[in-house]
Amino acid sequence: MTKSIFLFDNIKKYNIIAIRNYCYKQISGRYAGMKEIYTTILKLKYFCTCNENKISSSWNISLAELKGVNAMESHESLTCSELAEKMNLSPSRGSRIIDNLVRKGYLFREIQDQDRRTTFLYLTKRGEKLKYNITREQKAFEDILTSKLNSQEIESVRKGLAILEKVLNQSKKEIKNS
Repeated sequence: MTKSIFLFDNIKKYNIIAIRNYCYKQISGRYAGMKEIYTTILKLKYFCTCNENKISSSWNISLAELKGVNAMESHESLTCSELAEKMNLSPSRGSRIIDNLVRKGYLFREIQDQDRRTTFLYLTKRGEKLKYNITREQKAFEDILTSKLNSQEIESVRKGLAILEKVLNQSKKEIKNS
């Protein structure tokens, strides 16, 4: 599964095809009926990743930094480990991304007086502005995706995605161990 996760984060078309072929082997048997759904999810992932690449390039940040800014909320504090967890990264990888965001002026670190090992992170004014711009561009992309759908279809998509997310969350251990 590590192989597919590594490839899945890359945007090149041949990697998407490699993932599809690798994962089809993983979903044979009782999950074979999911092939069409899985293919659609991969297409959506590809388009979303292309959009994220475009956004990150336009703001001169990496995809991981984009995820870090997106994981923060205005006037919210998170510890380094909480932010790394929200980004689905290991603490060491999260720490490197956080260092980059601090160096670029998007995050501010505050060390606790009581326990100097605890550091809280906040978006700076510059970070809040970046988050606003990223959110605006992501909303524009979402509007493009939903512009051809009526409100009933949009609600159906939301419900379907909520069901899929629920199943994925319930199946995390099984998926990681397969």
